[in-house]
Amino acid sequence: MSADDRGMVMVDSIRRVIAAVLVIAASAIVLTSCQTGRLGARCATKDFGQDATNVLVCKNGRWQRSITKQQAAVLIINLIKARQTTTTTTTTTTAPAKPVVTQISTGDSHTCAVRSDGTAWCWGFNAEGELGNGTTTNAPAPERVGGLTNAAEISAGYQHTCAVRVDSTVSCWGYNFDGQLGDGTTTDALTPVRVSGITTATQVATGFGHSCALLADKTVRCWGYNPYGQLGDGTTTNRTTPVGVTGITTATQIAVAGDHSCALLADKTVRCWGYNASGQLGDGTTTASSTAVAVTGITTATQIAAGFYQSCALLADKTVRCWGSNPFGQLGDGTTTNRTTPVQTQNITTATQIRTGTDQSCALLADATVRCWGLNSSGQLGDATTTNRTTPVQTQGITSAMQIATGGDHACALLLDSTVSCWGLNASGQLGDSTTTNKTTPVRVALPS
Repeated sequence: MSADDRGMVMVDSIRRVIAAVLVIAASAIVLTSCQTGRLGARCATKDFGQDATNVLVCKNGRWQRSITKQQAAVLIINLIKARQTTTTTTTTTTAPAKPVVTQISTGDSHTCAVRSDGTAWCWGFNAEGELGNGTTTNAPAPERVGGLTNAAEISAGYQHTCAVRVDSTVSCWGYNFDGQLGDGTTTDALTPVRVSGITTATQVATGFGHSCALLADKTVRCWGYNPYGQLGDGTTTNRTTPVGVTGITTATQIAVAGDHSCALLADKTVRCWGYNASGQLGDGTTTASSTAVAVTGITTATQIAAGFYQSCALLADKTVRCWGSNPFGQLGDGTTTNRTTPVQTQNITTATQIRTGTDQSCALLADATVRCWGLNSSGQLGDATTTNRTTPVQTQGITSAMQIATGGDHACALLLDSTVSCWGLNASGQLGDSTTTNKTTPVRVALPS
């Protein structure tokens, strides 16, 4: 390729970037064939669309909320830069697209990421094989999950991990004593095994000893540990293969943690089931339920999150409501009082994403910063202290986040430059910075290039 040709390629790329940014900035314009605001509408792979404030991304045939338009503009620039052609003095080659991180998930003591090339990478605690690399050795830096080349989404649980593949099947690996891998056995797996009977999954979520999948028909199926009814099938019987959640037929998102599960429905209400000793089902009681019950007072939810003993919902007005366990202030209402119905998290009015972990919660704001609250004994709030907070504090050094994840006692953020930063407990290497030293402010994950 001549210098002139290379110049034309660069000019063309710049023109494409400018055009993409202008299109994203115009709120009345649809990028492709998206029907504005219809998150449930079918779409084609790689389609993009938008509603009033967010860019929508097509995942597994359905529109899902992604990131703000400003964040999307930067992301498109980064993606195009990653695909620029390169030359040498002797030959002309087209460099393969540099894989970028598209999604992150934090478990109790391990963390995982999916890249645009379909590979999955995990790091941290690995005694039960939850890193999926064929060993039981902890890894303080990311290692590739064996045999997984078409991952679309990943969910890290307590000591197991699951991923949705691009063909809408689900694979899981790690601890399997209660059947949480869904392959019909109770045998641990050091590399991914297929979940039985799941062929139309759009999302997977993992908890302490159970897992759930959202299907394309908006029903939910769960498997694994079930003494509190967390599988939602009306029983307390453990299941080594998936069973349907009773009464859920219009789900648009699921959240699983600890020993309870929740679903966001198309009418923007929320239903939860399972363990409820701290009020994490949000129905005004502390009684466990083996079938889904309605969360009191939630009618405009756009996103949900489940922690070990608490749950949260992001509302259409960008505020957050949480309920359940609160001894460390993880509900963010300025108290340490458990709540059996939702209370408003203080000082959050521009949230675009929420996540809640064991005893802490975090929100991604519209300005791409992160605020966290709750237990902070290991620095998991990222504010350079180890002081618990009953109201949100800003995580230091995070100004360009596009996604967040909260785990046992650590948290992570995927940034607009496709890097990942984590903070908090690091005894097993779950921060991925090649050390086992706790960090009270974010550090860069040592993902391979």
